[in-house]
Amino acid sequence: MAVSTSPTTLSANDARVLNALFDPETLPSSVAKSQDATAIDTSLPSHPSIPDSQISVLEAQQNEIVQRISTSSSEKDIDAAIAELNGVLEACPNYGSAYVNHAMLLRMKLESQLTAAQHIFSHSTSDVEPLFTDLSRAIHVSLPASSPTAPVSTYQAKILRTAYSHRAYLYLKAAETGTALQGLEKSELEELASKDFSGAARYGDEVAREMSVRTNPYAKMCGAIVRNALKEEMQSEIS
Repeated sequence: MAVSTSPTTLSANDARVLNALFDPETLPSSVAKSQDATAIDTSLPSHPSIPDSQISVLEAQQNEIVQRISTSSSEKDIDAAIAELNGVLEACPNYGSAYVNHAMLLRMKLESQLTAAQHIFSHSTSDVEPLFTDLSRAIHVSLPASSPTAPVSTYQAKILRTAYSHRAYLYLKAAETGTALQGLEKSELEELASKDFSGAARYGDEVAREMSVRTNPYAKMCGAIVRNALKEEMQSEIS
């Protein structure tokens, strides 16, 4: 439903652009779908191939590994935790949550090596690429095998929104820092970030929902059009 527009000095075309910016029906389909409550089915078992009893054991094991690590942990301690998670993933390669935590620990390790003035992409892209591998794998094993748009359990939704939002952050950080990631331009990285924020929003991340619109190239283009229109209208009134 479009937002009603009160009389202003904007032209009909500019008013239409304003409506497009705030009308969910005109947003990209990926953003619109993020508002679809059918993405999560609370009646589904936690994992499609791992019994709930095994999930409980894996969660307890994983939590024990992760909770030993804090921002003050040494690189040696982080490496030990990563090695333990490697063992979990070797035993259960479809366990998406472990990939998410593996990525988190890798990022902690990389960030522990940085100075205050540096950022994650101060490292070489080859050092950062394993983060994308982990998060992409977490998403792949957590999406339904039948169809990417089929509903998932509450448990799987949590993994998906965490993995999507973490990967979106990395794409956005690469764009902001001018990192030549995967040979992509800044606008292309921003578009990937927008799509991943949209994915996180689909599975319940409200902050990601807002970020998906803010980083969407179409919305940014429309915003620039509106700002220019307002600027021209103000200049014409002054002259």
